[in-house]
This record gives sequence, C-alpha cells and structure tokens, in this order.
Amino acid sequence: GRKLRLRPIRTDDAEALVQMGLRSTPDDLRLRFFSPVRPAVGHLTSLLTEFDRAHHIAVAAYDPATADGEDGILGVVRLILSREEPEGEFAIMIRSDQAGRGLGHRLMEEMLGWARERGLKRVRAEILFENKRMLRLARAFGGVVQPQSQDFRAVQVVIELDGEPPRPTPRARKA
Repeated sequence: GRKLRLRPIRTDDAEALVQMGLRSTPDDLRLRFFSPVRPAVGHLTSLLTEFDRAHHIAVAAYDPATADGEDGILGVVRLILSREEPEGEFAIMIRSDQAGRGLGHRLMEEMLGWARERGLKRVRAEILFENKRMLRLARAFGGVVQPQSQDFRAVQVVIELDGEPPRPTPRARKA
C-alpha cells in the first residue's frame, strides 16, 4: 500500500546506484548484469547515468515519504529504443530488500506504457535462464521466451505490443 514516485535517472545518480547495489545481493546483481559486479562509482555507473536521452529512458523508483528519498533508489526500469526498428530493449532491477512487493510489476507496466506511447511494436530483453523471477514477470505480461544462440545461459523474451495491453496473471502480482 506504500506510494512510490518515479523520476528520470540523472547524471548525478552514480552514488545512489552504488548504494542500490550495496543493498542488493551479489546474486541479484549478477542476474541483472550477467556477471559478478562490485558496486562502485566507475565505468558501469557512467554507462547507467550518461546516455542518449533521446533513445534511452531510465527511471528510478523511490519513496517520497522518506526525507529527501534517503531510503534511496528502490528499483530502476530502462527502455532503449532501436534506431532502425519500432522496438526497444528493456531491463528492470529491483533492490533485493524490495523484491516480492510488486515493484517489478509496476515498473513493467510503466515501461510498456512508454513503449506503446512511442508506437513500438515489441520490446525485448535478454534474461539469464536462471533468473526465474524476471522470466515469470515477463511471461505474465505476454512475454514469449526465445532461445539465444550467442549465449547458452540466456534467453530472449519478446513482448508483442499489438492490440490491447495484456492483463497480468494473478500469480504474477505476487512475484
């Protein structure tokens, strides 16, 4: 029942993203970034905060009830728009201590709304096969799993955006 706010990721969010990483498990970070990650300001935080805002949307969720958002970033959703096709690539990361509260579900709804507003036909994500929570979330929104030929550990999930938005299954709301 808690209300959260969304705001665009800013170039000065490097330290806030590091804090999010420090409050996440090493395994959750590995599932998101496909390899072990040590949270520190550096090349990765630059990639996550300094991007082409015309083709890349990144939004952070935070709790406005805390003083100046002192609880930090609780989750992030990204959508990278293709320059050639009417599609995009998405990623979601939820801070480990916030998992299971519906935040991923809400961020997925938000991202799919952006995609539809921009006339995209589909969105896709590369997900590690062992990332069952993310696979379950994507499937709940109509995602279809396709094998990846380049990386046997990952699959590609495609969500077609034609027609009405799919209603997530009740089971997904728990995840």
